[in-house]
Amino acid sequence: MKSALPPIIVGLLIASIWGYFADLRDGDVKLFIIRLIVVPLVLLILSKISK
Repeated sequence: MKSALPPIIVGLLIASIWGYFADLRDGDVKLFIIRLIVVPLVLLILSKISK
C-alpha cells in the first residue's frame, strides 16, 4: 500500500506557492486556506485512483 504522505507534501508545496502569488498578495487569506486544503486533497484522491 502506498503512503499518502508524498501527494500531500507535493500538494501543500504547490498550493503554498500558487496561493502566495494568487491570494496572499491580494490579501485574500480565506481563499489561500481553502487552496491549502483542496489541492493536496485532489492530489491524494488522484493518487489513490491511479493505483
